[in-house]
Amino acid sequence: MTIHRVVVSAGLAAVLAASMAAAGSSQGKSAQQGQGWKKGQGWEFFVAAFDANKDARVTKEEMLAKQPGFDHMDANHDGFVTEAEYDAMPASKNHPNVKGWIGRFDTNKDGKVSLEEWNAQRVKGFEMADKNKDGAIEKGEFTPELAGGGPTHS
Repeated sequence: MTIHRVVVSAGLAAVLAASMAAAGSSQGKSAQQGQGWKKGQGWEFFVAAFDANKDARVTKEEMLAKQPGFDHMDANHDGFVTEAEYDAMPASKNHPNVKGWIGRFDTNKDGKVSLEEWNAQRVKGFEMADKNKDGAIEKGEFTPELAGGGPTHS
């Protein structure tokens, strides 16, 4: 897997998690106001979802303490996300470029993504995004690739 693909895949995990958290917290808003991640809002949703101590930085521990995207996608709560569970979500229709992420995250190739596989990708993306290696991601380190808004080359 190329470094770019790892960053994009891990970014996908962060974006899915943040968008699920944002969608959950935006219930009651009109459809015109929108729900979930919008281009240019990746950092705001990411920090809102994961910055537990509100210091405008997200540590690996803060990020791993929550998995709202995984929990939301795991419709039957069996600890795995399948392609069918993902396809049943509105996000799968709103973000068709995300199709195939299960194959990229499914390292043991059993056709589903476990929380351990999900978190392994999140850690890889976190470590690549933490450019100054201080153990936290700040706004300046949050790239379009991590937000899922950058180019997606194979």
